[in-house]
Amino acid sequence: MFRQLKALPWTKVPVLDATRDTGHGRREIRRLQAVTCLGPLGLDFPHAIQAIRIRRRRYHPNTGRASTVTVCAITNLTAGQARPADLAGWLRGHWLIESLHYIRDVTFGEDASQVRTGNAPHALAAIRNLVISLLRLTGVANIARALRRNSRNPHRPLQLLGIA
Repeated sequence: MFRQLKALPWTKVPVLDATRDTGHGRREIRRLQAVTCLGPLGLDFPHAIQAIRIRRRRYHPNTGRASTVTVCAITNLTAGQARPADLAGWLRGHWLIESLHYIRDVTFGEDASQVRTGNAPHALAAIRNLVISLLRLTGVANIARALRRNSRNPHRPLQLLGIA
């Protein structure tokens, strides 16, 4: 799939959406190109209607280093169903979900869990999400640090819940 996407005539495709962002100590420019891949540009992938390429150019002013990352994607949405700005927003929004999965996996070790039967995996995921939400509602930015702090004193989690 990657070879097929890379072989598309991207140099002839105009940039349809460009955004600039500053955060995390870096400046970033994202440029989105999209091409309908029907007919001669057809991809060997069922239901693929549009191919998307996003180039992210990041510059770190503190270090003077720059990097470029290219991401390719496909969708079954037509250009009329998904404007370039919509595609860029959806792809960017994907990372909001990934940040929650990262916390659940790295901080709580969810992927390493041996609990796999019945309702237990769903119940534990709900409890993890509840804990993350409670900590976020109290203004916590670093979940791992907050978990360590609260584990040292059994009264702190109760205070978070308004019980003690």
